[in-house]
Amino acid sequence: MPSKRTPKALPRAYHHGDLRSALIQSALGLLRDEGPEALTLRGVARAAGVSQAAPYRHFKDRRALVAAVAEEGFRMLQSAMLHAAQKADGRLGLKQVAIAYVQFGHEHPAEYRIMFGPEVARHDELPDLRETSSAVLAFVQVGLEQLQAAGSIGAGDPAAMAATIWSMLHGLVMLSLDGQTAGVGLTLDQLVDETTRIMMFGMASRT
Repeated sequence: MPSKRTPKALPRAYHHGDLRSALIQSALGLLRDEGPEALTLRGVARAAGVSQAAPYRHFKDRRALVAAVAEEGFRMLQSAMLHAAQKADGRLGLKQVAIAYVQFGHEHPAEYRIMFGPEVARHDELPDLRETSSAVLAFVQVGLEQLQAAGSIGAGDPAAMAATIWSMLHGLVMLSLDGQTAGVGLTLDQLVDETTRIMMFGMASRT
């Protein structure tokens, strides 16, 4: 019979030597199930089945933990966009990327709100998060540069165009998540379609 001192088995998410990853996955689970208020170092430690002191090996405070969750969200978003870009070429590929962006926001609303939330909005002292989030914008910019080189879209500053596209898609995600688009008479798919049309052709006539 095992001793009463036998330690409790840790969740499957935890693997020796990969504590940081296990803590982040536990944080994601808490975020999805209980909301951002549940993201505390103590709560994450409990969810991961480790000591209350363990998270401090990787995160100095709650904000550092939230930043790590946001980083994971941006990595997931970029992966979804990359997968979408591989489905088609040219302007259709750009449209697929836009669709993937909006779909990600709706499939992962908790992560999305953390990624763009006020707690990590200013991330000058969070270089990993700054780099990960910037990679998403850079991905769009590179795609635009390729489209320009192929003559698929008009001339313009790719960096400014990428920032504008991101702003449009982010606005659509947030408005739709908050139910603000419910009364406009268009479905989310139609709004995405119209947004991508404006992205590629501006406000010019369809003819």
